[in-house]
Amino acid sequence: MTPEMNSLITIFGMAAVTYFTRIFGFVLSDRMSTVPDCVNRFLINIPGTIIISIIVPQIFNGKKEALIAAVICFMVAVRFRNMVLVMITGVITIYFLRNHILF
Repeated sequence: MTPEMNSLITIFGMAAVTYFTRIFGFVLSDRMSTVPDCVNRFLINIPGTIIISIIVPQIFNGKKEALIAAVICFMVAVRFRNMVLVMITGVITIYFLRNHILF
């Protein structure tokens, strides 16, 4: 097999696995008439835990700009309680710290 064919098979295989795992969730939820409260509480908290697991290692990776941006974002979040504003603040802060202020 050629390298192009191997790449194509790999891409289609990964796409199929991704598609079937997503469809399985819908099929499983359709077969369940009620969802237990413990499962609901678990599912409600998943997005926040995923975001935290992505952001926290970036904050404490040893670079000053990430920690400074996190502190600024925290202050904006406490003051305004607006997630979109916090995300915009974070992106702008990191941009300026990395490109205009030498660290």
